[in-house]
Amino acid sequence: LFLTDLLLTSPRLRFSDAQISAMLRWAKALHARDVPTLYAIKKMRQDLRRLVGDPTKKVVSPSGNIFYINDIGAAVAKDYANPLTRFAMSDFPEDRGGYMSEAQHGFKMLRDGPEGIVTPAVRVEGKIFFTQELLQRSDTSYFIPERFF
Repeated sequence: LFLTDLLLTSPRLRFSDAQISAMLRWAKALHARDVPTLYAIKKMRQDLRRLVGDPTKKVVSPSGNIFYINDIGAAVAKDYANPLTRFAMSDFPEDRGGYMSEAQHGFKMLRDGPEGIVTPAVRVEGKIFFTQELLQRSDTSYFIPERFF
């Protein structure tokens, strides 16, 4: 059912119900196993939408144009809630010893960003350090960082 739905919901391939029914009948005629019905596919989509929600919202502009937008905050929240994607996400910029490989580590974002937007922490050699907290330097003196990098 998963692979069938994956094929039939591809954003670049739009199939009508008649086309989907024809493909399912063709699969059955070829003696494929576990071929779902059109009803089963629609029911599964409806159940999934009910379980996880539909992030896409229809918007009509003042000029009458119709477009669709997704709630980015909800998508990021789902990524953090998913144990498969959560641990692959990078929350803090990293000091990689002389180079920065990602946009989030870039000069403008880290040095020119307003105080309320810049990252509140940094990871160095596996340890996380926060701004506005007392830190001790290697020479044993103390300081409170306002921002990193």
